[in-house]
Amino acid sequence: EQWYQRRVRDFVASSADMGKAASGSDLKLGLATAPVLYAAREFPQLNDMILRGFSGEGDAEDAFHLVGRSEGVELTRQLAERHCAGAIRDLEDMPECEERDALSSLCDLVLNRTN
Repeated sequence: EQWYQRRVRDFVASSADMGKAASGSDLKLGLATAPVLYAAREFPQLNDMILRGFSGEGDAEDAFHLVGRSEGVELTRQLAERHCAGAIRDLEDMPECEERDALSSLCDLVLNRTN
């Protein structure tokens, strides 16, 4: 599972996808991932939570809900799509070969993996 998938799944995964409900586990570890950073644009109160590593009482849960109400997950998807599109453009400069095909497939995996 790639970084994009892990970051987004932390907020939107279903029990069927991961064997557990979305939990905000990165937040509980004190990590501010892309969805959180984007959400902070809409909900500035997240900035204080980020600075203290979500260590305040209820921080992780509050941040999780704010991210869910924000555009953070969608903006993270868009970020991953932009990076993958750029990578695929760069691969077009390579001669056709198995390695090029594998790298191109990796971009598809990053964006479309379901489990």
